[in-house]
Parts: sequence; C-alpha cells; structure tokens
Amino acid sequence: MELDVLPIPLTWILLALLPVLFYVYCIRPHQVLKKMGVPHPKPLPAVGNMLDMMKNGMWNPDAQVERIEKWGTVYGVYLGMNPYVIISDPEMVREVFVKQFPKFINRAPERLNLEVKPQCRMMTALVDDEWKNMRSTVSPAFSGGKLKQMAEAMNTCANMLVENIGKFAEKEESFDTKDLTAGFTTDTIARTAFGLEVDSQRNPEDPFVRYTREPFATVFKDPLFWLFFMFPGIMKPILERFNYGFLNKNVAEFFYNVVDQVMGMRKTEGGAQGRVDFMQLMMNAHKDEDDDNKAEGIQVQGVKKPLSRDDVVANGFLFFIAGYETTATTMAFTLYNLALHPEVQDRAREEVCQVMEDRDLVDYEAVHKMPYLDMCISETLRMYAPAASIVRVTNDEVKMKWLTIPKGFNVMIPILGIHYDPKRWPEPKKFIPERFTKEEKEKRDPFDWLPFGAGPRNCIGMRLALMELKVGLAKILMKYRIVTGPDTDIPLVIQKKKQFPTPENGIKLRAELLQD
Repeated sequence: MELDVLPIPLTWILLALLPVLFYVYCIRPHQVLKKMGVPHPKPLPAVGNMLDMMKNGMWNPDAQVERIEKWGTVYGVYLGMNPYVIISDPEMVREVFVKQFPKFINRAPERLNLEVKPQCRMMTALVDDEWKNMRSTVSPAFSGGKLKQMAEAMNTCANMLVENIGKFAEKEESFDTKDLTAGFTTDTIARTAFGLEVDSQRNPEDPFVRYTREPFATVFKDPLFWLFFMFPGIMKPILERFNYGFLNKNVAEFFYNVVDQVMGMRKTEGGAQGRVDFMQLMMNAHKDEDDDNKAEGIQVQGVKKPLSRDDVVANGFLFFIAGYETTATTMAFTLYNLALHPEVQDRAREEVCQVMEDRDLVDYEAVHKMPYLDMCISETLRMYAPAASIVRVTNDEVKMKWLTIPKGFNVMIPILGIHYDPKRWPEPKKFIPERFTKEEKEKRDPFDWLPFGAGPRNCIGMRLALMELKVGLAKILMKYRIVTGPDTDIPLVIQKKKQFPTPENGIKLRAELLQD
C-alpha cells in the first residue's frame, strides 16, 4: 500500500489532525458573537453555554433578569454550536416583531426544522409562504363573529367546572386547581374547535384526554433531542432518514384517526352544515389526495395552496395541546392570585355580577364589559407567562441600532426577563391588576407585555383563550368565593426545569358557596 511508504505512521497523522478538527468544529464557531460585538458568557467547547442554561432551567424569571442586568439588553449565548442574540431593548424588540417583521418571519432556521410528519407541518414549524397560507386559512376561526357562536358551548363546559368545584365546596376539601381547569379547557376546545363532545371533567380517562396530556413530556429526556439540538448538521439527516420525530407515535396515530373520523362524518350529507369552527376551515382548504380537482384552497399572494391531510392533523393537534395547556394554567394561576387577594376578588365579582344581572349567558358582549377581570388576567399573564421566551430567525441580514445580525441567525426575546424587569414593572413579583388600567397601559411600551408574542406572528388563539378564561372565571366568581387552604403553598414554588410555569405541589385551593 502507498500509505506504507509514509515516513510518519498514519495513526500519528490522525492524532495530529484531531486538535485541528476539534478547533474547526467545536471552538471556531464560538467566535461569531465576539466578531459581532455582542457580549456573552464564555462558552465551553461543543456545548457552549448549554450547561449553565440547563442548570438555571427553562422557566426562571430570576435567571433571565440576572443575565440582563449582567450582560445588558443585548447579549448572546451559545446553545450547543448555535449562537443566539438575546434582545430585551424595547426599540429593538419592536423591530423584531413589527418594523422588520418580514426579516423575522420564521421561528427556527432550516437546520433546526426536522422534516418528520406530522410535527413538521405544524404552524409553529412552517416557514415563509407556507406559514402565511396556514395562518390565513385558520385565522377566520378566531374572528369576533365566530367567537360569538362559541359562547354557548363555553358556558356549558363552564357550568360543569362550577359543578365540580361545588363537590369540593360541599365537603370543605381542597382541590387541585389545574386538574379542574384543564378539564374545562379540554372540553371547551374539543367542542368549539372540533365539534366533539368530550366530557373530560366527568371522565378524565377518556382516550382523547389521555393522548393530549403532555405529548412531548419525554422530549427533553431524549438524548437524541439534545444531540440534534447541539449538532443539527449531523443529526438532522440521520433522524429524517429513519423518520424519527419527538412526538409520541401513539399520539400521532390517535390524532390521525380522530381527524379522519371527523372529516368522514362532516363529508356526509349535512355533516358540515353551518359549522364555522377551526376543523371546518381546515377541511375547506383540504386537498383530496385522490383527486386534485376536488381541492378547495385559498389564495395567498396569488398562489393556491390546499392543505394536505398531514396539515390538518398537525395543526388540529397543535391547536388542541397549545390551547388546553396554556389556558388551563393561566386560569389556575388567576384563581390563585384572586384567593391571595380577596379585595381584588370581591371587586372582580362585583363587576361580573353587575354585567350578568340581566343575562343568563356569559357571552361575547358580556366579557367585553368586564375590564377589571381582564386586568386580573393580564397581570396573571405577566407574572406567569406561558412561554419563557420567543425565538425568531433572520431570513436576511438585519441592522438594528449598532447591531448587524447575519442571515439565518437566532434571535431570542426573553419574555420573563421583560415581564420581571423592575424598571418596566416596579415590584414585579407583586400581583397588581391596576397596572393594566387604560391610563397605565397608555404610559407603557406595548412591547413590555408579551404573553402572546406580538406582531403578525403572535398567538393566533389569543382572543379565544381570553374569552374562554373570562367565561370560566365569571361563572366561578358568581357562585363561589375562592380561598386558600392549609395545603396552599404561599408563595408557590415553580419548577424551573419545566417548559410551562408548573408549581412544585400544584395549586391547592378551596371554594366557599356565596350566600344569596
């Protein structure tokens, strides 16, 4: 062999190359932020600042505030080999969400988008025109007119929630608030979005409930997820080759069956008549794979883009898991805040009772006449925002103030750091609904409050979630006083490792029947 004539053994050559390769692939990429002039903590080879970020956890307001105080309103971190610029500067946040939105339209770079169905077809993963197409398809489901038609279903589910609370009130027992609110939001979304009669409040073992509870619960425990996150260039083709996603396959199969059944029922004569829900809008834009001529698509910049079966399944599933979890969590935390502040609860109750004096249904018009209840919800969302941060990726070079961000770069907005910034929100750990009076909101930068994101790619279900919250809370307040019990944690201890704000021991509260 020719290698035999080399004066130096091949093994020695390879050993000499290892430090070079290590530098090229594990150290040199960590020079990007320095070249950009962005301050950042010193990264470790390969893992970057990942260990420190994991130690502090995902949902940790104190850690976000401390990093901003130490590194400034624009700083960077390396998550594995991926550099991120973290921006809390108000003017630059506005640039990201609104002024230069076309350059920040996507949530992740292509190298971090795993092309495995159905999750790759979720609206959160779609990019550019595909995202625009999906957004414009489902947006009508959340119009004021559609929400008005959902009020009766919401009230029915809220009545069951009140009934369940009443069972604990009769026995003078504490209840796990999130368990009850999760049942309410599950039933509400199933009815208003899919037209399904799911009674999870009576039957928590219903398959629909079981398969929608924490479908991604094991994602962060999967070593392949972290390998993909740190080395996407290597792991992405491997995972896609074996069609390996991070959504439980049993969950995916269950939702495919549900969607097929719903679509089958609605295609029968009169099955879809008069329906205006999320599922029907997606069906109207669905492409029949056996006959392209049957496709009923929509126009996006002059191009017809019908939805596939994967699109319908992925976004039906996404809407359900996102809507039930975040709304249930917010309702539970709102009840906790009201229990700790009885004077606030009394004022909210007085407002609700006054609005409902001549009404039987907490409808669309009624909830818009409850500004103080809205203030209580808004302050709860500030304190317990469902998402700790929002990520956008540049699809072109971006210039903001002194900073130039290259194309394909990750930009993170630290929601908790903004929501707990003492300069924006004095005494940020206190529950003060009056922060959201009309006068106070006018004084404040609108980008200081971001529980639903902002701009064209904000949370599409925001209006539905707020109406659902107000209907459920109004029904409770009209009949019960929510109080703390001997097993209520004060203050709550939040699990920092969780994706959503999750109390260590749940939220245990009690209810007292109001006297007529």
